[in-house]
Amino acid sequence: MGDKNNKSVVFSDILSSLSRYFLIAVVVMILFICFSGVRFVKSGNVALILRFGNLLGDNYEEQVHEPGLLLAFPYIIDEVVMVPTGSVIEQKITTHYTDDYMKDLKSNGYVITGDQNIAVIDACVKYKITDPIAYALNVSNIEAIVNGSVSNAMVEMAAGMSVDDILTSEKKAYANGTKKLAQEKLDIANAGITVNNIELTKVSMPKEVVRIYEEVNASNVKASTMLEEAQKYKETMIPEAESKANKLVSDANTKKAKEIATANKDLVEFWGVLEEYKTNKSVVKARIYNQKITEAISKIGEVKVVQKGDSKIIID
Repeated sequence: MGDKNNKSVVFSDILSSLSRYFLIAVVVMILFICFSGVRFVKSGNVALILRFGNLLGDNYEEQVHEPGLLLAFPYIIDEVVMVPTGSVIEQKITTHYTDDYMKDLKSNGYVITGDQNIAVIDACVKYKITDPIAYALNVSNIEAIVNGSVSNAMVEMAAGMSVDDILTSEKKAYANGTKKLAQEKLDIANAGITVNNIELTKVSMPKEVVRIYEEVNASNVKASTMLEEAQKYKETMIPEAESKANKLVSDANTKKAKEIATANKDLVEFWGVLEEYKTNKSVVKARIYNQKITEAISKIGEVKVVQKGDSKIIID
């Protein structure tokens, strides 16, 4: 009889302890639920309250709560959504890049350029949440939305450019164009984010054609260098040749003018002598003869007189 009473007392104590702990747990749970609506919004974040799944507030100021203490109803009534609007979010886009050889195109990422070449591009997108309401209500998987929008923009942009431009001088233009297209697609999705920058971390040809591309590129560089040198040579030689040609023409014209002037002078003298000759032939013939003899003698440097009958003439 005594054992039964002892067992009954022990059972009663255990039941009493369990009831007390259960009551404490219930009280703690009730307190937790009651205070679950008290939240602190950290700096760089804003908060939205969804009451039974609907956004609370009639305007933007009432809907979006700035950093600080936030009071809401317990979790079973209100859901507090924190949105990081003050930070720049970075996400890698590796959809169109592969480090390995492209043995199977279906399992590798790439873009097809406007000149029907293949390029592999590794990119990084940086964005900020600029519309917390649209972001909280419309976005369920932001990484998938960003990846899809940027990837689609990369493909569309590459289709209008040559592979040489994407790999070399037009990288920035490609990145800016991709950014613009991606933003348009995100706006259509009403994702509530703004793309700050798209950085092309690596742009290359598939490994299978890298060596060939480099050889072609080196040949193009060499051809451009030779063309530039030929252009410089042309720009140097043509002016020089034109200068020489102009001088020859100028000298010829000068000589021509002198020759014509001399001929005209001789012609005038001839006609003058002819008219005089017609009136007095003997006098003119004697005068011209004496004049020519005088001119000929004046040109003789040294005169040697030879005795009559001497057959030897020695000229020093």
